[in-house]
Amino acid sequence: MDLYAAFADVARPAELHGCPCCVASDEGRPLLARPLRDLTAEDLARYAAKALSTWGGPEDFRYFAPRLLELAADDAFGYRLDAEVIFIKLGEAGWRDWPQREAIVDFFHAFWTRTLAAFPARPSVGTALCALGGAGADMGPLLDEWGTLTSEQAIRHLHEFVSLDMVWRHGRPRLSNAFWDTSSRPSRQVIAWLTGGPAAGAVSAAFARMEGEAALHLLAEIDSRVRPPDSP
Repeated sequence: MDLYAAFADVARPAELHGCPCCVASDEGRPLLARPLRDLTAEDLARYAAKALSTWGGPEDFRYFAPRLLELAADDAFGYRLDAEVIFIKLGEAGWRDWPQREAIVDFFHAFWTRTLAAFPARPSVGTALCALGGAGADMGPLLDEWGTLTSEQAIRHLHEFVSLDMVWRHGRPRLSNAFWDTSSRPSRQVIAWLTGGPAAGAVSAAFARMEGEAALHLLAEIDSRVRPPDSP
């Protein structure tokens, strides 16, 4: 479902209230004077960074959500704002209680499928997964899709993730992206998938059907990284 269509009945805020110490009284006016689709990452970066804390509330964020998610998924904010921040704030805004929640779940899945389909990806697979986890997405279906490992791109993404986004410390696996809430269910789902057997099983199954030397080498390295350092 198109996010803009799903959010079409969300009213544009009359104004954006902010902390007077942090936001000028008329600073939100330009964001409300133009169509939502026309707002750029440069236009929205400052609002997005301050949203829900010192500028605007959940209903304001709900109005901007389609454009913010679209820009974050396209890595449009670049150095201005980490994509994870947008998705984490979506969770804080309470999207699961919105009438648009099904459209948001559809968007999550489309974003993830697109990420896996191209290597390298922007944002990276580590950023995308952390962002989705920060929003409170159910990681099970996303990890199941990744676990099919039916393409070399998906294998390369998994190799990149276990090389850059997962570390072993004192025999325990950890996700290295600082935006992960390591006590959250999404974080636990990812760790369990990576090191509890499913990822290793997916790698073994891919070994049986892959023939390219490059893919087989990557699979071997993944297999070694999803096991505790001293395990046989």
